[in-house]
Amino acid sequence: MAFIVQKFGGTSVADAAARERMLRKVEAAHSGGDRVVVVVSAMGRKGAPYATDTLLGLLDEAGGKVAGQAKGGLISDLLASCGETISACLVAQLLTVRGTKAVPLTAYSAGIRASGPYGDAEISDVDASRIMAVVDSGSVPVVAGFQAVAPNGGIVTIGRGGSDTSAVAIGAWAKADFVDIYTDVPGVAMADPRVVPEAPFLARLDYRSMYRLATSGARVLHDRSALLGERFGVRIRVRSTFDDGDGTLISPELLPAGSPAVLGIASDKTADGALVTVVCSVGAAASIAGIAVKAAAVAGGIPAPNDDRDAISFSCTASGSPALVTALFKALGRA
Repeated sequence: MAFIVQKFGGTSVADAAARERMLRKVEAAHSGGDRVVVVVSAMGRKGAPYATDTLLGLLDEAGGKVAGQAKGGLISDLLASCGETISACLVAQLLTVRGTKAVPLTAYSAGIRASGPYGDAEISDVDASRIMAVVDSGSVPVVAGFQAVAPNGGIVTIGRGGSDTSAVAIGAWAKADFVDIYTDVPGVAMADPRVVPEAPFLARLDYRSMYRLATSGARVLHDRSALLGERFGVRIRVRSTFDDGDGTLISPELLPAGSPAVLGIASDKTADGALVTVVCSVGAAASIAGIAVKAAAVAGGIPAPNDDRDAISFSCTASGSPALVTALFKALGRA
């Protein structure tokens, strides 16, 4: 028996079929004797009625730059947080009517506090007593991710992808055995599997390696989640809602000597195109730099600076990013 925080992203709660898979994951863990906390994101992506971007679009229609403060503000953060609240209520109701009693919790009732600017606040602490009271009663807390309570008592959001950080924060302060981040891919891959289907998935990573991949554009885990996991030693598993695999374990143990030179190839948007970065094991960048530069040149990549001495970056057009990622993978996939 374990104490597990399960986080489900927007694609896992987007429609009835996805929610069915999610519910089975929660029910299997709970009925198997695990103590479970669920954290949810807003349902779906832009265009879906309760997705974050759809909700914020209401402010655009009302004159968003003034009323909504497009970069984050009191109105926009409060509205943005509604998507997660809706998800928490729906998931708790679905679990309860199926026989697993669940209780929806907002940031207020879950005790999640943060400080910093609207739209990009950082979680400062979690008073986990309310969450644990629900767990101890035999029920499943379903917590709205992405939102937190500011020092002034208002609602703030913690950045896109922030539900990952909500889950890791709860796991840290409540001392969970694992935080399972469920997504639509079975772990962290060497490259985006939507771009490079043959890219292998990694069995494990240390926190710092995961952080480096995330800040370079790997969207499978929010970068602050890795830092928070490192601070508290939270064991994080990135897993798929679609299968029962173990996924990728992110833990304190450093990667052993002899690990592959290339940990991953990530792509991120820039103001005028894209930046594709080859994230290497510590000290390995020099050994593959020549191969990377040659492969990138053929695909239109131009060497670009970055702040990671163990990574190699290339700029390209936004439309050229998939071809550059593919070319680098083909050249470096076995490095």
